[in-house]
Amino acid sequence: MTDLPGPPGAPQPPEGSAAVARPSSVDNSFWAGVASPVIGLIAAALELFGAFGPSGDEAFMAQMREQMAGQPGGQAFTPEQMEAVYRIGMVVAAVFLLVLAGLWIMFLLFMRGGRNWARVVITVVGAIWLLFTLPQVFGPVVVLDLLAVLQLAAIAATIAFAYLTPSNQYFQAVAARRRGGYA
Repeated sequence: MTDLPGPPGAPQPPEGSAAVARPSSVDNSFWAGVASPVIGLIAAALELFGAFGPSGDEAFMAQMREQMAGQPGGQAFTPEQMEAVYRIGMVVAAVFLLVLAGLWIMFLLFMRGGRNWARVVITVVGAIWLLFTLPQVFGPVVVLDLLAVLQLAAIAATIAFAYLTPSNQYFQAVAARRRGGYA
């Protein structure tokens, strides 16, 4: 992949100097990183649409009825109102997850292009993601547990591949090229 030219007036690489070649470890990191939100979205969709028992609608409605029954003098919601609250919550959650997935992939693209700061962002966010995904491995549904393990493996691979020696050399070479060193 060739780097985009710098701003007008920026020094250009000497004639015959080739663009920095991206190693397969960076591509592997990128694709493992892309797999992470895909696996997570599949797991969320399976859980949301009730593939493993009562649908989210039914569980939410039952929980709302229990909570409202335990509150003296509380205003009761109609089933239509409870359903509306549930639907709005699901839309907000879906939009939030899609925005996070889009940001994650955007940072992966920057990392793939040789931006070291994006590699650091991927590392920090990936480590936090690992911590939040780990408890899902011990859930009651085996298929979701397996998807959580796959997601953990994809996140760990994303981070590990990003720091292999060829990856480190690539990020250093791209940084030197951008500084004008044309390594």
